[in-house]
This record gives sequence, structure tokens and C-alpha cells, in this order.
Amino acid sequence: MSLKEYTRKETGTITSISVLPETAEGSNFEINLTTEGTLGSVKYVAHWSYKQIQRFDGSIYGSGDGVMQTECGEVINMKGSGSAAGTNPDGSVPFKVINHHHTKSEKFSFLNGTAAVGSYDVSAEGSTTGTFEFLE
Repeated sequence: MSLKEYTRKETGTITSISVLPETAEGSNFEINLTTEGTLGSVKYVAHWSYKQIQRFDGSIYGSGDGVMQTECGEVINMKGSGSAAGTNPDGSVPFKVINHHHTKSEKFSFLNGTAAVGSYDVSAEGSTTGTFEFLE
């Protein structure tokens, strides 16, 4: 089986943003996000919570944790991080991301220790689209 069969595609919405104390690097936020998508042909819903720093030079870095639940009831945990050069003139942010996967599920155990890389675009209104491919 090739991991290429399990490309992830998803859409989502930022559900909340909290301002945290500023750091030496810049503005600090906690972002919560809900997404829906497919892992290969299996539908899922994922919930994320991550910290994001908007640096003084305009670049953005974030990292956090996600939990994916498939339509068949399987749970996949994720650690992710991403960065962007900054915000586009229209207010959107094009992130480059990497997500690491782990699960107790026998069905998806082949994902343990894998990483998916991709792009994640956030609109100025808070909607998201993402595509991720697993590294082999």
C-alpha cells in the first residue's frame, strides 16, 4: 500500500482566537479550528488548538495539537506546525505545514510515525482549505 493513496484534503473554520501575552518575538495567539475532509476515501472531522506567533517582521509561525475522528469512529491524533512569510494583501495567509500522526486504531496503524506535508490557506474571514501528502 502506498501512502500516496491517503492524500488529505479538507476545509474548515476558525472557531475562536484568543490574544495571549506578547513575547519577545511578537504577538501571540491561541487559535481553535474545526475541519472536515477526507483521508483517502474516508471522511473525517478534526479539531485543532494551536499557538501562533505573528513576528515583528510579519512572518507567522504556529504549532499545536489536533484530534481527527473518522466516519467509522476511528481516532487519529496529530501534532502540527506551520509557517507563512506573512499575510497577503487580501488578508489571507498561505501556510506551509507538517502534521505528525499517531493512533491506537488497527485500521489506521500504518499512519503511526508518519508525517504529512502540505499547504493550508486561511481566508481573511477565517475559512480554511488544506491539502496534505504523506511522506514516503
